[in-house]
Amino acid sequence: MMAMTLAALLMQMTSAGGAGSEGKRAGNHVDEANAHPRAAVKEEISTLKGEITSLKEQFRLARERQRLAAEEKQRQEEARYGVTPKATPAPAAGGARAPAR
Repeated sequence: MMAMTLAALLMQMTSAGGAGSEGKRAGNHVDEANAHPRAAVKEEISTLKGEITSLKEQFRLARERQRLAAEEKQRQEEARYGVTPKATPAPAAGGARAPAR
């Protein structure tokens, strides 16, 4: 899953031109001598964190859709073949089947 997240992050960053590159593409170059590197790094990091959060949410929603689709497919198969869902047996709480020591 980590590889998928990294690949998606890389793809999104390359398709967007990288984090914070909008101003550079538009010709709004920042004078690097007067820029505060710590502030720029913090801004870049916060931008990346926002992108990662967005990707996590997208993946969470995709997993939820996939889970719901699998459940729906299972229900359709059960309805198609007339199979009732299996009831899970209740766990034994000891009693007669408990091993003797």
